Amino acid sequence: MPIQLTCPNGHHLTAKESNAGKTGKCPVCKAAVSIPVLHQTVISDSAIMNILGNPDPLRKAGAAGTSAVSPKEHGRGSQSSVTMPHMKICPSCEQEIDMGYHICPHCHTYITGLNDF
Repeated sequence: MPIQLTCPNGHHLTAKESNAGKTGKCPVCKAAVSIPVLHQTVISDSAIMNILGNPDPLRKAGAAGTSAVSPKEHGRGSQSSVTMPHMKICPSCEQEIDMGYHICPHCHTYITGLNDF
């Protein structure tokens, strides 16, 4: 990713990332220009999962992402109602996960979409 900077005389410059931390000359006015080092913080998926914790997949009915669904609605007869969370499929590992998850607990892929907001 190119580094955007401005020389002391106001000229807008672009430098290669490989030149970060070095000093060069402005090609327009020849003034000395220090090319800054950009620090990028990379957080692994495992670190994100540690921050978020492991969500409880058996949340109570009425919580976000769950609803009471009767077995009759699933074509299993007319017995008492059963609470079943809405599920979705992880596009990376194809595991079935709770609709409330934004990071797959199996492969740690970030899977939220616009419908989750």
